[in-house]
Formats: sequence, C-alpha cells, structure tokens
Amino acid sequence: MKKSNSYKLLIASAFVCIFFAAATESHAQNYIPWPVDKVVGESAPDFTLKDMSGKDVTLSSFKGKPVLLNFWATWCPYCRQERSHLKTLYEEYKGKDLVIISVSIDRSTRTIKNFMEQNPAPYIVLTDTEGAAAVPYNVMSLPTTYLIDRNGKISRKFMGMVKWSEKNAKDVVDNLVKQQ
Repeated sequence: MKKSNSYKLLIASAFVCIFFAAATESHAQNYIPWPVDKVVGESAPDFTLKDMSGKDVTLSSFKGKPVLLNFWATWCPYCRQERSHLKTLYEEYKGKDLVIISVSIDRSTRTIKNFMEQNPAPYIVLTDTEGAAAVPYNVMSLPTTYLIDRNGKISRKFMGMVKWSEKNAKDVVDNLVKQQ
C-alpha cells in the first residue's frame, strides 16, 4: 500500500512539474538573466586607450570596418588559449577589412608589456588598467568578445573562450565582414 501511494505521489509530482514547465515555456525563452545581454543592436561604447607603444587608439576611428573587440588578461588561462585562435583569424582576415582589437584589463602596464614581449600579437593590443573600456562594456568574465558592425553597432557578444580558427566561429566573422 505504501509503494502504491509513493508511486501515485511521484506521478502526480511529475505531472505538476511538466504542467508548469509547459505553461511557463514561452516566458523562459524571453528571459535574459543579465542586463548586459541586451547590448546586441546597441551602439558600441566608444573609448580611447593606449596601445603597446603608448599611442592613443580610439574605437570610433574604425567606424566603417567590422571590429572584433576582445577583453582579456595575462593571468587568464582561457585568454591565453584564445590568443592562438585570434592570431590565426587575423592572418586569415587581414586583407578583408576586419580589425581585431585586444584589450588587456591587467592593472599593470609593465605586466602587459612583459607578456607581449614574450607573446607578440599581430593585431592591436590596448591597455585598460583603469577599466575605461571594460566598465562601459560591463565585462564580467574573461575572455569576453564583442563583434561590432561597420556602423558601430554591437552585432554579437561572446563570454568565454572562442576557437576563432574553427569553421563555426569563422562563419560568424564572415557574416560580420560581408555586412554593409
């Protein structure tokens, strides 16, 4: 008798869970847990940061070109892994208008310079020791990458390491580059 009641209770609980899941399914599809996720379609926040030679670089100066904006740090193992994929992507797209900007959020410019001496990059590397760019982009994890279209609008956002040299990622970049 106890087993029968337990089974009935289990079946009733399963039915209730399925009913509520089905009833709230459409609401779950529209749920966005972080306000930062609403940035797609918005204008990319402009900033001016120093490159490795100390020269000012302003994001808006690349308007008219697609931009891959990558936030990273020297101490981040996934950022280090992603660098080889960014290098491959740069080599493949260097004649196709794509601008790759890599923004280090390390607090020490010396740390970034030392890292870059040992691990040079062919793309633009900027220092953001004060959070001038990372704060407006609400960077909460590393690496974080934004794809910015030719009109200066954010078209995609990626949190975590992306293997940019693989087909699916290159398809996304191809679509960005082809947009007018």
